[in-house]
Amino acid sequence: MKVLVIGATGKIGKRVLKSLAKTHQVTALIRYPELQAEYEKMGAHVLTVDVETELEKKVHEATSGQDAVIIAATAGADGSSTEIELLDRNVAMNAIDAAKKERVRHVVLLSAYGADQPNAAPKELFNFLSANNAADEYIEHSGLNYTIICPVTIVDEPSKGSIEASEDLNDADGATISETDVATVIAASLDNRGLYGRRIEIKSGSTPINEALDFEGRGEVAKGGRTTLRRPQRS
Repeated sequence: MKVLVIGATGKIGKRVLKSLAKTHQVTALIRYPELQAEYEKMGAHVLTVDVETELEKKVHEATSGQDAVIIAATAGADGSSTEIELLDRNVAMNAIDAAKKERVRHVVLLSAYGADQPNAAPKELFNFLSANNAADEYIEHSGLNYTIICPVTIVDEPSKGSIEASEDLNDADGATISETDVATVIAASLDNRGLYGRRIEIKSGSTPINEALDFEGRGEVAKGGRTTLRRPQRS
């Protein structure tokens, strides 16, 4: 499968790329030309983009001919308002537009737990969750086969290899998940048709990742469209 990873220089995107490069034809869209050789050594075809001046053009170029697109570009909850707007909203929306134009088979979008109701979050998280809310809603209305991955607080800790996953996760207060496990979930979602049209919230847990993602095997019908019901309104 031909797969484009957008946000491949991020901690999660890099882990996803390393995993997929072993079995797929992977293209990495990156912001920093000085990293090109490093990513080519991982087995990826590399395209660089100046996100300030050529985002739309390069995203469409990178998406052409791809079977799947992974959108993992994010400024993170601690990012500046400018970076959040650029990466979590603008890059995501441009990638969604390109995937629709190129008739990409499946798009996996990295979002965040709480993005469906940013008004309920602490004020310092509103911009981050609101940008992700916008991207989530955009892909839900795109007509694409999509999967939205919404991790709780992401931590730099060893992988457990086990999670809890739900379209409406309970008991998430104080919950965390490792960067590696988030990357594994994203990679595992790529070939899973049972995840089409789903917005999945994940946290560290006791269920092996592939088992936790077997929604179809458990007979759980995709809900879809949750984000549009909870639009951000904070001024």
